[in-house]
Amino acid sequence: MAANSEIAGIFYEMADILEIKKVRWKPAAYRMAAQTLESLKYDVSEIYKREGREGIDKLPGIGSSLTDKIIQYIKEKKIDAFEKLKKTLPSGVYKMMDIPGVGPKKATLFYNKLKIKNIEQLKKAAKEHKLRALHGFKEKTEKNILESINGAKQKDRIPLAEAEKIASQILRKLKILPEVKKAIVAGSLRRKKPTIGDLDIIILTNRPEKAVEKIIRTISIGKILNKGKEKVTILTQTGLQMDFRFFNTDNFGAGLLYFTGSKQHNIKLREIAIKKGLKLNEYGLFRRNKKLAGKTENEIFKALGLKFIPPEKRL
Repeated sequence: MAANSEIAGIFYEMADILEIKKVRWKPAAYRMAAQTLESLKYDVSEIYKREGREGIDKLPGIGSSLTDKIIQYIKEKKIDAFEKLKKTLPSGVYKMMDIPGVGPKKATLFYNKLKIKNIEQLKKAAKEHKLRALHGFKEKTEKNILESINGAKQKDRIPLAEAEKIASQILRKLKILPEVKKAIVAGSLRRKKPTIGDLDIIILTNRPEKAVEKIIRTISIGKILNKGKEKVTILTQTGLQMDFRFFNTDNFGAGLLYFTGSKQHNIKLREIAIKKGLKLNEYGLFRRNKKLAGKTENEIFKALGLKFIPPEKRL
């Protein structure tokens, strides 16, 4: 359901910007609307096509103003209010949100409390230990932010052959872990693109939390940017980001398909699923709450009435 996720993403960004600008109430309204869109069983554009404005108005948490924005996106693939709102914020503040370990909340604090408007000012403030003036910020926080800024600057796309060599070394290490039943590199490397920005490694395991800890100890080549039950992100010393994502037997194929991409390929598959009254995501292919496929990619393609598409031909 491409429109749902795209509009939700815009609403989340609008909430972040409004929060930075100290606007009350509206950020929560935008986030609630985004959550509503993400939870819909049908594409919001199909709802508009069938029921018109009334169909969108009656969705939980969607008021008249938000309905206007949703309809504009459906018709024009843009939201004027979003474009206008972005221009009210220094571009540097917007970019700070993308620094690992910063995000909207910290960017808000830096901008409002310390008048930091860009990444260079943030780097200078961290070096001069000015971030410690904020509640909860310590030496380690400043150090982590500096490492994230430097890592982001170092990060660049690398040749396919170099990425394949790195991936092969990682997969060899993963094979010795009893918690890892299978590991496949997805993303642009699996699609054999000439250059690679980062590595997405899809792991089959029935013990994800144990696998996370083992991988962190085994792949000790950089900084842990994010750790959760279904994902761990490591930034290597050379600036290469590696995302390890964990799936079980029932959804491994769906996860591999989703994170292999490309984005446009995934959108196309979701559109095909919607036309058949189905829902496709990284956990499987569903008809309402019943899972139809997800164990393998081929199982999903077959359920959609398609022949298997090799990764390198996925747009």
